[in-house]
This record gives sequence, C-alpha cells and structure tokens, in this order.
Amino acid sequence: MRINQSEIIDDIDAHIRKFGGDYSEWCVGTARDSTFFRQHLADPGEGLIYREAYTSYAADGVIERLVSGYGLRPDRASIRGNFVFVYRDVRTQPPKEEAVSAHV
Repeated sequence: MRINQSEIIDDIDAHIRKFGGDYSEWCVGTARDSTFFRQHLADPGEGLIYREAYTSYAADGVIERLVSGYGLRPDRASIRGNFVFVYRDVRTQPPKEEAVSAHV
C-alpha cells in the first residue's frame, strides 16, 4: 500500500526506536520493487523495513529527510524507485560478546 512521505518517516522512526541504536547505524535506500533489496541485502541484519511511496520523487524526499534530518546513511547500491527501505547495518554493531562485556 502506498503512503505519503510523513507516514513513511513516522513508520520508519518508530521502527528504529523499537529496535534501538543510533540513527547513524541505519541505512536507507530506494528500489523499484521489494525483490531488489531482498537480493541486495543478503544479510540485512535486524530491522529491515520498507514502505511504498506514491512516486519515486516522494521516495527521494523521504531519503533526503532521513539522511539530512535524522542522520541515516544512504545505501549506495540502491536504485531509484517508489520503495523506501531501511535496515540496521550489522557492520556498525559490535559483536554480541563485546556488547555484553561493554555493559558489565
């Protein structure tokens, strides 16, 4: 279901808050359809979410707001399309053992 820019940003922001972490740990991109990022992101880590915007221009606006306003990192392999996807980049997260020992 296609939704407007504000709804997409609100959904993504709520999703990131649910999974936690800094906004800079998350990547955002666009795609023509959902098969692109499912193939592109062999291991998307935790927290993959996607929403369909009305147009590719609207999707571009969402990307711009999430990158410049929230600090998400652009996914360099994304292709222009109506689907906005966000995932937590597992490369920015410490291994589980380090994360546990860092809090002790």
